[in-house]
Amino acid sequence: MSWYAIDAVDRAFTRTKKALFEPFDFWKWVKLAIIIFFIGSMGSNYGGSGTHYQPSDNYGNDFPSIEPGDPGDIPDFPSGISGLGLGYIDSVSSLAIIATALVFFILFVLLFSYISSVMEFVFVESLVRNEVRLRAYFKKFMGKGFNLLLIRLALGLIFVILFVLALLPFVPVFLTESSDFKVSALIGGMFWFFGVIILLVLIGSVVSSFLSLAIPLSIYRETGILSAFRMVYRSFRKSWQEVLVYWFIRFLIGIGIAILALILFGLIILASVIIFLIIDGVLYFIFSALVSEPYSWILLIPFVIVEILLVFVTLIFLSVPFAVYLKYHLLSFLEAWFAGANIPFFDEFKGKPEIGTGTEPGDMEQSSMEQYVPEPNGPGSGGPDPSI
Repeated sequence: MSWYAIDAVDRAFTRTKKALFEPFDFWKWVKLAIIIFFIGSMGSNYGGSGTHYQPSDNYGNDFPSIEPGDPGDIPDFPSGISGLGLGYIDSVSSLAIIATALVFFILFVLLFSYISSVMEFVFVESLVRNEVRLRAYFKKFMGKGFNLLLIRLALGLIFVILFVLALLPFVPVFLTESSDFKVSALIGGMFWFFGVIILLVLIGSVVSSFLSLAIPLSIYRETGILSAFRMVYRSFRKSWQEVLVYWFIRFLIGIGIAILALILFGLIILASVIIFLIIDGVLYFIFSALVSEPYSWILLIPFVIVEILLVFVTLIFLSVPFAVYLKYHLLSFLEAWFAGANIPFFDEFKGKPEIGTGTEPGDMEQSSMEQYVPEPNGPGSGGPDPSI
């Protein structure tokens, strides 16, 4: 028996080679690197910290005294009110600055998340067509990207609520100061805490995998994300063995790519550090001959920043083949596993999905016929499912 996920390994490698190296197009790589930057750099750790300014004990009392009769004297001004007033104003100003910075940070994260969601569709379309058109594809998928963002935010909120609810039974135990508190309760709470995290991570990984498979279906079946998600779930119920093998193969591929990327990126970083240390050393001696000691270090700062950016851009550029291969493996598996996926690859795959992995038993023949009838103004043939 042939598994679709295993067959997709070679097919994804062939498509990656054709898309990136036959022929090699530098600007195509640059555009793909931009897409991968927005998709890959979005993490869940949006941590931040702010510092509140605390006035000193002598704040307001260390101002020079004003003798009566001076132009700056304020008659009948209560003693010490100046320090309190200025401290209050300073506290309000600090809170306003922190609140403003927090609002801008949240807006930036939302904007970046929206761009990342749109780029998910742009990435799929670029690889399927083997043609990267950032502006055109971005405009095309702005609506779908917004819907994907809303779904991700809703899922994130649900997972946070589930996490909090799972920990609620242990809150009274840790807040109560009692002599009956035992170490066993602490150990049990820790095991429960990590168990909840592991369970939520596994559930989140499954949901994320279904969403990744639903994105191409949403494009080429011309339906909504939720409708495509339901299609993937129905197909999973019919042929869950294929998906389990797919997850296992993806896990092995991920380990292999991680090892290869670690070696490659480590060598790049090591070589860059050696080269840049030599360049910075030469620049330091040149600057030391022209200016004094502190200024020579200050003059080096822009060069160090540029060097760090060069290393970062190089790593993003070199990550293009890995990200492209993983996405082609997903698309190749979906093409073979899901009946009527209607993915119009630049090198059309001739194989047929097994019977029973489509959306509905009654729609199987119709989906198979529609997959060979391209729509004049669309990316592929539309499915019977309504858009949500």
